[in-house]
Amino acid sequence: MAGAVTDADETVLLRHIPGGTLYQGKPPPRITSENFKLRRNRVTGELEDGISVSQATLESLPSSAQRVLDLRRTGPDSRVGYARRQAIESAGFTVHEDPTLDDAAHCLIKSASTRLEDHAGRKKLAGLFCWV
Repeated sequence: MAGAVTDADETVLLRHIPGGTLYQGKPPPRITSENFKLRRNRVTGELEDGISVSQATLESLPSSAQRVLDLRRTGPDSRVGYARRQAIESAGFTVHEDPTLDDAAHCLIKSASTRLEDHAGRKKLAGLFCWV
């Protein structure tokens, strides 16, 4: 079928997950809601606008995950999680493209009908992410 989207074309969003039980839960490792907590700017005190992720396709997942680890300050237990963009948007979040000098595929996940400011919203988002 012409114009059909295949799994290889499907957009996924990648998130660096630091090591430790706060971010990876207790065994078995799981992606916790703490990974999606909006941080405060140390200078202004304002909350971040959204959650930083990188966009990729399912087909490019392994190499894109390695790129995410290369771009971030990572520790030995760091991992990468991914979720389908469509699932994130269906869950009540928005995804905004936000290219940076280091990452042309950078995006921000922002609150919409589901709010990142609420633990329930962050938990819902964490449940959409799987390990690469």
